[in-house]
Amino acid sequence: MNDEDLLYMNSCVKDHYTDLEDTDKQRDYIKALLQTDILKVVFTKVNGDAREMYCTLQDEFVPEHKKYFAKSSEVRQKNMEVLSVFDMEKADWRSFRIDAVTDFEIIREETLDFEFSKIEEDFSDVPF
Repeated sequence: MNDEDLLYMNSCVKDHYTDLEDTDKQRDYIKALLQTDILKVVFTKVNGDAREMYCTLQDEFVPEHKKYFAKSSEVRQKNMEVLSVFDMEKADWRSFRIDAVTDFEIIREETLDFEFSKIEEDFSDVPF
């Protein structure tokens, strides 16, 4: 996919998102995007600071030992106003309020300018 295609796709995705009037639908829409893509999400933190986060919900980027926390959070009652995501820069789970999102876009992994890697854990040297 070239840059023009990505710009067009982001334009369409954002137009559809703004047409969704219900916060639950917006949450489900962003969650669906995160399950197949990496997003750069810009939101306002509770303290008023702006935050930019590169995040995903794709299994290939979440270390196995971090997947436990995702599964255990499913047992708790969900706060539908908040979405938990895997922050690729922090390599850990973070969350943001859906109503605090000011912008987002789909990002291609080859354009990221920080160190990360798809998970290929090797446990061959673990003594159990």
